[in-house]
Amino acid sequence: MGFITDIESLAWESVRPDIARDVLGKPLLRSEGIKMVLTKILPGGGFEAHRDAYGHLLYFLEGSGIVGVGSEEFSIKPGLVVQVMAGEEHFYRNNSGKELTLISANITVEP
Repeated sequence: MGFITDIESLAWESVRPDIARDVLGKPLLRSEGIKMVLTKILPGGGFEAHRDAYGHLLYFLEGSGIVGVGSEEFSIKPGLVVQVMAGEEHFYRNNSGKELTLISANITVEP
């Protein structure tokens, strides 16, 4: 059965403080094999380079910064989509003076 959520009613929560700084999230979906989070990164914040046992799909909505996957780095802009495979090193950070917003999907199932 589906559901409807008013995102404004959800509280921002700290995301992965072990490897991230000034990254906050609101859960959008948690289902078998996938977790989706509306994520905002405050100016100067972001994720350190790390590896996860699951893949990601990152869809950047607003703001700017830098994202790295493996040995490549890209400038973040609205509309950029980044796929990270399970076990692949990655990071992203906000190097601007404004908030960076994205939807992050953590994917633990095989296609």
